[in-house]
Amino acid sequence: MKTIAYFVQLFVISLFVIGCSKNGEFKLLNGEDSSLDDYAGQWVIVNFWAEWCAPCLEEIPELNQIHRAGQKYNVSVLGVSFDPIANKTLKSTVAKLGFEYPVMATNPVPILPFSLPESLPTNYIIAPNGEVVAKLVGTQTHESLLAALSKAKSALAKKEG
Repeated sequence: MKTIAYFVQLFVISLFVIGCSKNGEFKLLNGEDSSLDDYAGQWVIVNFWAEWCAPCLEEIPELNQIHRAGQKYNVSVLGVSFDPIANKTLKSTVAKLGFEYPVMATNPVPILPFSLPESLPTNYIIAPNGEVVAKLVGTQTHESLLAALSKAKSALAKKEG
């Protein structure tokens, strides 16, 4: 009986802690704590990539360009390694490949509002309200990403307007 009471108490405490925490907390590869709440009010492109995926590597400069112009488009780029890699190895890989945008250091599946993609590269566009509004499979360019972002913004404006 004490065991059941202990587990019920532990469950209630867990619910309380979860309820008080930020939405979707995670660490960035640079060591910063972050959360999905930090991106509220802006568009987010979540890029799943892998070092062995040649098309993924082609997207890095395109995503870097969008990251550098992020304020202009009210968009942030967030990288997610498809493969579970130790953070030390991931850091050196990210540096070697020239990523300029932040990369998640933790397992994203329980945090992000979607599961791992079935193929790479895959980019998800998340609206300022947190809704996943687009899934882009295959190699993207700066222009195709901006076109998808523009289309998503128009669709959301029509939906809200």
